[in-house]
Amino acid sequence: MANYKGVISTIITFNTRVSNSISSLTRNFSNSSILKSREYYLARSKGAVNYRLHLAKSRHLVGIRTTRGTREFNEDRYQAMVLELSEDKTVRDDGIVNQQILDEKNLENEEVEGKVGQICYFALFDGHGGAQCADYLTAKLHKQIETVEASDADGIVTELRNIGGYFRRFKPSILENLLSPKVADVTPKKRPNNQKSGREVLRKFPSSIPSPNSTQTIPLQTTPTVPTQPLSSPSTSLTLEQRLTLAYLKSDIELLNIVEYNSIGSTASAALIKSLDKRPFWTSNDIEITIAHVGDTRILLCDAENGNSIQLTFDHHPASITEIERLSKSGGFIITDSFGAEMYLGRLANTRSLGDAKMKRFGITAEPEISIHHMVGKKFAFMVLVSDGITSVLSNQEIVDDVRASKLVDLADELGSNDNMTAMVVRLPGWGTSMPDHTKELRKYRLDQNITSRRR
Repeated sequence: MANYKGVISTIITFNTRVSNSISSLTRNFSNSSILKSREYYLARSKGAVNYRLHLAKSRHLVGIRTTRGTREFNEDRYQAMVLELSEDKTVRDDGIVNQQILDEKNLENEEVEGKVGQICYFALFDGHGGAQCADYLTAKLHKQIETVEASDADGIVTELRNIGGYFRRFKPSILENLLSPKVADVTPKKRPNNQKSGREVLRKFPSSIPSPNSTQTIPLQTTPTVPTQPLSSPSTSLTLEQRLTLAYLKSDIELLNIVEYNSIGSTASAALIKSLDKRPFWTSNDIEITIAHVGDTRILLCDAENGNSIQLTFDHHPASITEIERLSKSGGFIITDSFGAEMYLGRLANTRSLGDAKMKRFGITAEPEISIHHMVGKKFAFMVLVSDGITSVLSNQEIVDDVRASKLVDLADELGSNDNMTAMVVRLPGWGTSMPDHTKELRKYRLDQNITSRRR
């Protein structure tokens, strides 16, 4: 990691051509309640000049590179947005809103403060079977996070229960206080004498997974049952964990109802960064990072004090003890392929995903694992989001030590990754701290061995 000061200026940014000159265009910003999400971060200098920094073009803040690798198509997708999720409609910064704002790509040499209530949203999606689900999530998931309401909980849970199997008595603990008594009650109901038992019904589930060419779809109830005694209303406040869970599950239901998507799916790992003081997230002394994770895309932090990697997400693979326990009564099975990889239902390397309608009843859920990290900003140098095309050949520490997004992808490619590869690097307040490169010699050795092997 040594000598990485300033390297972010060399990071390849989102698929856009960046001009060398800084735009000096002046525009008016409207704080619309219809579309809150945007691609830029609002800030104000000490000289009372208002700026907006486009996250995709601010190379000193965010770097990204993605490639298809050896695959025919690239099914990785990514997103960088700014959300406003404050339930308090009175929270405003009138020093910035509805005033002229200068478009900027770089404010590296000027101290600024951020607009109150902004949450930076960085997400990575790895599609499988096709890129359609990942494309959908790139376009829609951040909007779902902003617009989902507490009153949606009953309908979302009811529709998922209609899938059957694993979801028959689905009740996420994080949503429990939002559900009406009728929906919250998952006690098995007494059946009439002429009704078949649950075991007899379950025996009708397919003993094997439908073939990829099968047109079988899972019927979903489009009109959810209306609870008679709702506990929540559209005005009920949602915690961020509840909002993220509802948004992921609602997006999953929409994907399941698109018939042509029933054989494809996607992972989804999102990091929401919020400054808890008036400083922008890259200089804040007090920041909060909330992670919502489904699948095996991975999010890491770099400890600025010693350069160590800190893993914020854990892969939802069949080998995971927690996932084995969750799926033990779902009627699914795990096999090991000829390469030694464990596959759930003989088809999926992940036990959680959005989409994958044919496998849903066997426990392939979109319920995200959520964690919240309250941190002293200067203690962390940066955050990295990477797809499994990189983690399949690089350790967490190697990823953190070789921080540049472009170099990460090139290194993974040289070490033999055979998957799509995407890396996103997000600057945090500890950026620029001098620290050791723990794996420099190991990376050099591995590259030398790989070159020798290729020559042979």
